[in-house]
Amino acid sequence: MMKQTIGLVGAGNMGTAILEGVLKERIAAPRKLWVYDKVAAKAKLFARKAGVRQAVTAEELFQRAEVILLAMKPQDLPAFAAENREFVKPGHSFVSILAGISTAGILRAFGKKVPVVRAMPNLGAKVGESMTVVCGRDKKSLSCAVKLFFGCGKVLCLPENRFDLVTAVSGSGPAYFFHLMELLEGFGVRQGLPREVAAALAVQTGVGAALLARGADVPCAVLRQRVTSKKGTTEAALKVLKRGNFGGIFQRGLSAAMARSRALRQRKTV
Repeated sequence: MMKQTIGLVGAGNMGTAILEGVLKERIAAPRKLWVYDKVAAKAKLFARKAGVRQAVTAEELFQRAEVILLAMKPQDLPAFAAENREFVKPGHSFVSILAGISTAGILRAFGKKVPVVRAMPNLGAKVGESMTVVCGRDKKSLSCAVKLFFGCGKVLCLPENRFDLVTAVSGSGPAYFFHLMELLEGFGVRQGLPREVAAALAVQTGVGAALLARGADVPCAVLRQRVTSKKGTTEAALKVLKRGNFGGIFQRGLSAAMARSRALRQRKTV
């Protein structure tokens, strides 16, 4: 178990999912977890449900916790930092999941030289299957963050200059798979299936494919080739997709997501 005390700022979906994973995997004891939200009722509800401790004020959170997990809305950071920078002391460290705000931005906001780890989990955290990417210069803080995010899925360490790419591939990634399942479901419905049946076919097929890919010792391209029989139904579908330049269109979509991430990051001068 982690020895550090963790303080969550922002009792929203992602922040609470991370702490739920920490508790489920026994990464930290409930008494080591504190939660604060500017809407006190949200923090209180989660604290009671999860059996963790509620900090009534941000000052109390900084007094109680060593690792401060920033999970509020990114636009709320400037005001929060201005109101609470005096409570940041040596021994504190930040772990931020604030989209578009760099580690340098966090340091500028608080005006204190403390370790900062930037993390990008995705929606899979809600079911313990996030792909989280982390970066940071302080090895001790980075190790702590890796342990923290193992509670809600898998973790990779990458340089911060790759985070726009990570945003496009992983951060936004769940939506691409949802859209594909949406398309499969829609086709089934148009061909006469009840919506719940079409949805079950689409979702379970996606689950099975993902689990196969995760457990395989070969690339996804090889798996795709293995299920594509010559002159079979799968080949017929893939040929149409290739003629329509599905791969090229998808690549352009990813490039657009990466460019948007870069533009948003450059606009957020905290």
